[in-house]
Amino acid sequence: MKRKTGNEMRRLMVAVSATTLILVLSIIAYFMVDNIVTSNRNIEKNKQLVIEQTASALTEISDNINALLSSPSTLEIFNQDLVMEFVKTHNFDLFNELANKIALGFYPIDYSAVIRGGKLVHYDARSGLDIDPSEMPVEPYEGEYEVLYSLGGKEGFYVSAFFPIDLSIVGMDETIYINMIMDRTAEYREIESYFKDQRNDLIVRMCVVSALAIVLSLLLTTLGLRYFTRKYVVDPIEELNRMAEEIASGTFEGEVEVDEKSAFSALQGLLCSGQKVLRRLDDELQDEEG
Repeated sequence: MKRKTGNEMRRLMVAVSATTLILVLSIIAYFMVDNIVTSNRNIEKNKQLVIEQTASALTEISDNINALLSSPSTLEIFNQDLVMEFVKTHNFDLFNELANKIALGFYPIDYSAVIRGGKLVHYDARSGLDIDPSEMPVEPYEGEYEVLYSLGGKEGFYVSAFFPIDLSIVGMDETIYINMIMDRTAEYREIESYFKDQRNDLIVRMCVVSALAIVLSLLLTTLGLRYFTRKYVVDPIEELNRMAEEIASGTFEGEVEVDEKSAFSALQGLLCSGQKVLRRLDDELQDEEG
């Protein structure tokens, strides 16, 4: 005979299933949010690392250019008449062009400019960049560098820094600045793509696992709860009810056992007492009839 599930059992299964589902969804949501936050943190951390490495590289490049331009042995390479003319007349055209050519010719610089007296006096840039001199920075930054998000009409990520050049080697008590900008757009996008792909892949896998976890949790909390509740709660209660009916009708055979560790020990004790009372009454009736 098929047993019918009562309203109380259905309510219990719904309550437990809902509680378990909320718990599972909360855990899933926590790990998803943690994954997204961690991925975003890693993206920003690695972007900052690229910026710092670029700034360090620009500093090293500036030191090399400064060493080349201030070295007497380097000056001997050039036409000495032009060198002497520069020393006497301080004609910066040759110097400006030389500094920018060295920067762009030997290093991965995308823009180089000479700043003198707060004015941009000469610049050079990679092909494809449409530079507007009036829009370019001419004052050293408060920090070591700045991140620009466009250069020469192109959107991207660029690291810009200013470096002083001491002209005392050519007899001038003056310091000029070289502004160098390096394109890091490709590295930025590669970092974003790498961590976002990892994040999205993990989210997809978590969604699949989450769906399985939800299905399994619902199965366990419905079928499992129903099975174990019937086995350890409903069946013992029905057995006690059957025993009570048989004791009342006088058809019960045997003794009611009381398990002190059972949650139903009080009911078992009550049935045991009732069984003894009924037996005593039966004995008294039999004595009177005899």
